[in-house]
Amino acid sequence: MASQPNRFFHGFCANVGNLRSHFSKFIIETAHDITDYEGGTILETVSKMEDYYFNDERIGEPYYLIHGCLKPDFKQNVKFIAAFESLKQAIDLVEHLTGNEVIETEVPVYK
Repeated sequence: MASQPNRFFHGFCANVGNLRSHFSKFIIETAHDITDYEGGTILETVSKMEDYYFNDERIGEPYYLIHGCLKPDFKQNVKFIAAFESLKQAIDLVEHLTGNEVIETEVPVYK
């Protein structure tokens, strides 16, 4: 699963077994930069495979964002954790933090 860098990917990893952690799960999403109308860039998460392969506005290679979903007793729902150019690095970090396997999903896992 993690051997191919820079491919379309959505996944999550439950953080079960870590009772002292403030996170209930971690989400990995594919993202890329696109051009905006003023010549700058916008970070955009990719929700469909078609958008990954057929986006003429994309700048550079896609990358992977990791977000941690906080447990219900926190006011904030989600915290940005890291961004990686390699899918393997993103998966390795989440699996190292949780001790659990990342599960790939066909659709985005909403926070």
